[in-house]
Amino acid sequence: MNHFGDIPLPSAVSDPGFPVKTPIGPLNRFGAPAPLLTLRPDRRPAGSGDKLLPSLEAAFDRFDIGDGHVLSFHHHYRNGDRLMNAVIALAQSRGIKGLTLCPSSIFPVHGLLVSALRDGTITGIVTDYMRGPLADAIMEGDLAQTALLQTHGGRARALSAGQIDIDVALVAAPIAHVDGTTTGRAGALACGPLGYAAVDARYAKNTVVLAHEVVCDRLPFQEIPAKFVDAVVRFDHPGDRSGIQSGSTVPSETPAADAIGHMTARAIEAAGALANGMSLQSGAGGFSLGAVPIIGALMAQNGVRGSFLSGGITAAHTRLLEQGQFDAIHDVQCFDLAAVRSSQVNPAHHAMSAIDYASPLNPNARVNALSVMLLGAAEVDLDFNVNVVTGADGSLLGGPGGHPDTAAGAKLSIVTTALTGGGFAKIVPRVRSLTTPGQDVDMVITERGIAVNARRAELGPALKRAGLPVMSIEALAAKSAEAAHRQAPPRPPVPPRVLIEHRNGTVLDWV
Repeated sequence: MNHFGDIPLPSAVSDPGFPVKTPIGPLNRFGAPAPLLTLRPDRRPAGSGDKLLPSLEAAFDRFDIGDGHVLSFHHHYRNGDRLMNAVIALAQSRGIKGLTLCPSSIFPVHGLLVSALRDGTITGIVTDYMRGPLADAIMEGDLAQTALLQTHGGRARALSAGQIDIDVALVAAPIAHVDGTTTGRAGALACGPLGYAAVDARYAKNTVVLAHEVVCDRLPFQEIPAKFVDAVVRFDHPGDRSGIQSGSTVPSETPAADAIGHMTARAIEAAGALANGMSLQSGAGGFSLGAVPIIGALMAQNGVRGSFLSGGITAAHTRLLEQGQFDAIHDVQCFDLAAVRSSQVNPAHHAMSAIDYASPLNPNARVNALSVMLLGAAEVDLDFNVNVVTGADGSLLGGPGGHPDTAAGAKLSIVTTALTGGGFAKIVPRVRSLTTPGQDVDMVITERGIAVNARRAELGPALKRAGLPVMSIEALAAKSAEAAHRQAPPRPPVPPRVLIEHRNGTVLDWV
């Protein structure tokens, strides 16, 4: 279901009509002029002093949470989040209808919210990633409106420019001060820097922090200052730390992953990017995360010291910092508990907000300083377009996340993927849904070879001189088709369920 460039509209899915109505306002098709946006001022400062409320119910009463409100949540506990389910259960018990949810991500743990779609408690969803029963229900048509998938940078853009107007941001936190100062880097349930929640709190009309621990002593860190917090609630276990490392944040350790990791490290070297001062991010995806220690080993072998690691952080990244192979980590979100611990004890492990990380309205966003970005993929097509949203069977796998943001910003954008997944080909004539335009992808690395985008034609000879198996994207697609033993089914004729937004605020695709 791709609508990029000259790719024809498939008969299975109706054109939504442009400008299309979304929870953040009307949006045009990708290729049309992007919205002219400016940063709005920070929200009005909250009061000072003790802001403790006795319960979530009291927070609902204080801020008149009711019909039609826009509520936001974050995903730093990932599949261990417990807060969003609790909030929506309370909304259902009060008979509240027509809520728009703006969580930074949705996980299988949120399957309890399916009933809230069906009874009208939730009628709109804007998020960066969704997977599990709630995503399946949306694809089956249970959500009253069409959902909107944004990038992490696109969400930060929409919040800071006022496209998303949040009535109440509900922040799950391990620990908070009674005055509202909040961090994810302390307490028994520490989850790492609250880089996504920091933006919500900065721009929401009201912010409620629901913390496992509420203290009167000064906190050792701060991602959310007291001036952006209106109330604090002592809330038992807002998140389960065991759910932080899950799904696409688990590095792959298969023979294919090892082959891809070694090819990736050698390709970075051949491209001239393995050099002192290099910066690196590996996005969610088993192959890209699995390549990190292999790249580190080659850096050590060549005596290379990098400047910074960025993005979602794992133990592999923190080891490179500890070994002195990089000067710093800039962390918007921790992907495992080793990373959480590093964020607490290593002064070179820095927190950053989603605006600092990836907002296209921020000229100094960290993604724009990346030397190398490693990305995963569900599918890649002959124009190097990438799909990370839908599986070959049409299921919703996740969302853009930071994939398009980092691909657009990095000097060298590498997609790592196996030739097949679940028996389906992953290098295909046309991606099933478009997440990252091929113009932002420099090369694709599989266990059988490497394809280089024609727009970076100078890389091909360099990789060949290094003895790497470079071939055309068409040849990779042929190998992928040969290895596959399942054919992607056609989609039934249904109206669009989910819009995929480009980071600039236009609609890239729909499924």
